[in-house]
Amino acid sequence: PRPSLQGHMVFARFAARVGAGGAAVAAGGAVVYSQMPKVEASSLKKRYSIIDEADLDGDTIAVPKWQPPSRAEMKNQMKAEEFDVLIIGGGATGTGTAMDAVTRGLKTALVEREDFASGTSSRSTKLIHGGIRYLAQAFQSKIPPNTLLDVFMHLRYNHEYMKIVSADLYERCYMIDSAPFMTAPIPMMVPLYKWWEVPMMYFTGKLYDIIAGTRRRVPPSHFIPRDEALFQFPSMKDSDPEGNKLKGCLVIYDGQQNDTRMNLHIALTAIEAGAVCQNHTEVLDLVTEGTKGSPDYKVRGAKVRDVLTGEEYTVKAKQVINACGVFSDKVRKMADPDCREIMVPAPGTHLIMPDYASPDQMGMVWFTKDGRILYLLPWEGSTIAGTTDTAGEITFEPRPTLPEVDFILSECNRVLRDPVDYGTVRAAWSGIRPLVRDPKADPSDTKKLSRDHVVDVVAGDLVTIAGGKWTTYRKMAEDAVNKAVALNPELKHATGCITHTMQLVGADRGGVFCNQNFDRVTVTLREEYGLDKDTAQHLRSNYGTRALQLALIARKDKNYSTTVNDKVFYKKLHPKYPMLEAEVAFACRHELAETTTDVIGRRVRMGFLDANATLEALPRILEIMAKEKGWNSSRVAQETKDAKRFLETMYLPEGSTVEALKRGANKKLVKQLTLHKA
Repeated sequence: PRPSLQGHMVFARFAARVGAGGAAVAAGGAVVYSQMPKVEASSLKKRYSIIDEADLDGDTIAVPKWQPPSRAEMKNQMKAEEFDVLIIGGGATGTGTAMDAVTRGLKTALVEREDFASGTSSRSTKLIHGGIRYLAQAFQSKIPPNTLLDVFMHLRYNHEYMKIVSADLYERCYMIDSAPFMTAPIPMMVPLYKWWEVPMMYFTGKLYDIIAGTRRRVPPSHFIPRDEALFQFPSMKDSDPEGNKLKGCLVIYDGQQNDTRMNLHIALTAIEAGAVCQNHTEVLDLVTEGTKGSPDYKVRGAKVRDVLTGEEYTVKAKQVINACGVFSDKVRKMADPDCREIMVPAPGTHLIMPDYASPDQMGMVWFTKDGRILYLLPWEGSTIAGTTDTAGEITFEPRPTLPEVDFILSECNRVLRDPVDYGTVRAAWSGIRPLVRDPKADPSDTKKLSRDHVVDVVAGDLVTIAGGKWTTYRKMAEDAVNKAVALNPELKHATGCITHTMQLVGADRGGVFCNQNFDRVTVTLREEYGLDKDTAQHLRSNYGTRALQLALIARKDKNYSTTVNDKVFYKKLHPKYPMLEAEVAFACRHELAETTTDVIGRRVRMGFLDANATLEALPRILEIMAKEKGWNSSRVAQETKDAKRFLETMYLPEGSTVEALKRGANKKLVKQLTLHKA
């Protein structure tokens, strides 16, 4: 069983013991609940849900309510107080650093120019993995080998790669355990078309399992013969382009997540522990004391601007940690204009296709013609394909290029029987991987990149954490805070890191509500609230135990549901997807969403799944947000324009609209997305 403790959501089993005004004492501390809304219990199907007959207290049960402090409250606190640590950057690493620092007893603040996970952290392949490619590279200098002779000629052993795989698999275990409602094992087939690939890849898969050891958290890899492989993945070709017949497949397992929601839950966990976090807050400059170049020179905070209101103010801190990903050099140069740049942007594109492009419970991974790895995975009721890895520029609005889209489609057509083209694509988006130059390399060797994350310190003791990948965000955060504590005597009161034992907001952290069986949350949503299976599973996997609170909003607020003959029907944002209208309100009230792109891109995720469906749902999303936020018509018009510009970057390749149309892009959608340019 996974260790956990739920501090902010309480189900009926707890309510029966403490009542509507009780207090819950959990591993995170004592949480007092008051003014809890009531759910009528007369219609509960006690036999199947979390709530059984012994848990009922009369005719009602208590559903506790938790939400982070308002943005205004946290901004006032940020302006008025001095913090031990200020973190710049609200991606996975930045929010992870905030969670690490605050749980060590450090007074922690975080600012993010746009929104949590608005950059690279929202544009991953959604995997929690140890790096099967690194494992292959530990033994082979040529990837992939084309012949058995290639295997022997390029045989080697590189221990650095093995260390990375081992460390990454340890962190894979932590991530899966930290949010068990959201994470899940994902099986992936590796198609094998040559006889010698079978023993070679079988050995690789088993070694992957052995390195993970007792902390594997996913089923072991295994080989399946040709017939079984084609049964489980019917659309897979039974021969490769050279005419070699499929011999079978290695099935390997890694973890899968919803990256922006994971990032948000990390931020909420930090806030719940006492951190003060502000999205849409841009750093204009660093606050320093002393003279640059002298021993007394020190970075002491930042001058920031509220992007939404234009207000400028100063955040004071004893230590600043830079976690800005590909933008890290900009902040480093604020402290030391002469410092050597270390960031190397590497754009990568993903395509979203319909669910029928892959089975519901099986993905595929294979080596491309040029030696890269490409994934085809089921995700959020769709199929994700990617990624590319090319050189590029740093930008706040990365977009795929037509050659990248063509490359992914052509690679998919190498392994799929049913051809895919641009007409199959529902969304196409790009993220910039923050590669970092190896600080140990010769300064003249600008191409030497670090395979791992890097903790860098420049003048003023500004700490920068960069590189790495999603799976290792927790370890990156730990290393960054360790460095800050070692550098700064004013942080000596910090305790040791505890994040490797923690779970996130939304997890059943005490095992007292659903006994770590989150399927019971799904059943509760279906049996007590009348939600359909797909919607209940969607809410469970994206909100955890907080899904009950969201469902209560949807049922009680008649703007988001309709009752006919005592049957509640919940309004959805789009008939093709399970997202509820109430999720927009929940994002505004409980998840710090401030703009329309916050919602469509990083709360309900529709913008990443289907640009056309998102555009169709946009008027209703704007209507809900205008009501929740008190927007006037001018603000709604601006939000509409911003949302369409965002959706354009999520569908159309850079500078290739005409060519995309020739390849089958949705003409109506393209016209609607480009009208704002007129």
